[in-house]
Amino acid sequence: MNIFIGFLPKYWRPELKEHEKYLQYCNICKGFKAPRAHHCKTCQRCILKFDHHCPWINTCLGYKNHANFCWFLFSSILGCIHALSMICPCIYRVLFIPYIPWKNEPRIDFSTNTLLSSILSIGFSIGVIIALGFLLIIQLKNIIYNRTTIENWIVQKAYHRNQQRLEPFVYPYDLGLKENIRQVFNWKDSFQLVGDGITWSVRSNCDQYTLTREQLEQKIDKQQRSVRYKVIKSYNGAFFPINYDLWTCICIPYLMESRLRISKGDYLLVTRWKEYWLYGKFIKSDTIIEQFRGWFPRCCVRESMDMNNLWWDTSSIEFSSNLYERNDMNMKKLS
Repeated sequence: MNIFIGFLPKYWRPELKEHEKYLQYCNICKGFKAPRAHHCKTCQRCILKFDHHCPWINTCLGYKNHANFCWFLFSSILGCIHALSMICPCIYRVLFIPYIPWKNEPRIDFSTNTLLSSILSIGFSIGVIIALGFLLIIQLKNIIYNRTTIENWIVQKAYHRNQQRLEPFVYPYDLGLKENIRQVFNWKDSFQLVGDGITWSVRSNCDQYTLTREQLEQKIDKQQRSVRYKVIKSYNGAFFPINYDLWTCICIPYLMESRLRISKGDYLLVTRWKEYWLYGKFIKSDTIIEQFRGWFPRCCVRESMDMNNLWWDTSSIEFSSNLYERNDMNMKKLS
């Protein structure tokens, strides 16, 4: 599988130990996450240039198969268009053009089952064209800006945080339209992969850890904004909890994201909020359990207002306040 996706080797560490402080650590793979790498909960591995886990191909979209995935979407759309161009004229001829023997035209006979299956095939083909066309547009947009789906979220939050700092965030992998496209479709070298998936070409005013430092800062901000909740009603982790109110069942989060099974009396640290659902992770003995996190109904918890629950230490807050100053120094050292 690594041949087609691009797994980050387990226990991976940067060559220089002083660069470890710019990277996030993966407790499952027991190593640091390389720039642009993220952990996939389904594959249980860190993936190079991770975009998302696709259930239709039953694997991740990453560094090694990004171009192939786009070709797959494009060829699937072309195949459906070709099928429509063959089926539609046949159905039209059967239904609306009478057969005339002396014109020496081919006879087309459709049984009822054949006609129904052909009409059904037209509906499926149109549905595939619309769905895959929408997904292909998203991927092409990501390629144009040299981003992944996850990096889009990071960049959006980074631009929102620009008002809190002196120097604005600059996305390091935007190399211009032509070079961005070549990073995926490398026509100059017979469509071979560009680089090794760990070290990337960056803009002149950036370095290899510009984005990873931004991720660490955002993680600290999220930690400081997080709220502790106590479970007042158990939830079994069902995707459609029909035993709760109607709107909780209708307004469910994105289906690919995990659900968190909770029991009455548990404590959770919530980092994302929706109207009827919350996203968080377990807290046990004032320790965050990173391996278990996901969505759960808002009606199952209540905010814990006990002053004893304000457990996070001030070292992380002090670290956050000094992080912006250290980034300028780190940029000078790396350059």
